[in-house]
Amino acid sequence: MGAVSQRGFTLIEVLVVLVIIGIMVGLVGVRLMPGDDRVLANEVQRLALLLEQTRDQAVVSGEPIAFTVEQGGYRFWALNEDNQWVPRSGDDLLKDRSLASGVRLLALRVNQASLEAGERLLFLPSGSSAPFTADLALNAARARIRGDSLGRVRVETQQEMAE
Repeated sequence: MGAVSQRGFTLIEVLVVLVIIGIMVGLVGVRLMPGDDRVLANEVQRLALLLEQTRDQAVVSGEPIAFTVEQGGYRFWALNEDNQWVPRSGDDLLKDRSLASGVRLLALRVNQASLEAGERLLFLPSGSSAPFTADLALNAARARIRGDSLGRVRVETQQEMAE
């Protein structure tokens, strides 16, 4: 009788293949997950564009628009008939929004003075506004939004803030 030949993989070979697949999946996952810097940069860019749009909307509408930071988000305000500030409604662009998960506002300053909770950053119909800065963070990542008196808004990275 002849020896029976078995074909197949050994346990060691199967384990080596599984380890290689695990490493590959891990590397792909790390590459696809945006880091804190990227998430914060996206959030800061979105907010900067919204603040520019707010200035433009105030100019076009001839009405002042206010901006406040709420717990975990922010809100845009308009004056009603009684000259009272009310949250904007019916506007898909300038609506209440939440900050991205984990992003927090460290400071909001207007004319170098910190705004307290409930105080508003105003965008006037003239297009001019008080200079402001908004510092945001996500874990160790930092970024700043800076607005000048002409209503121009720009984003500064952590490296630019350090200089």
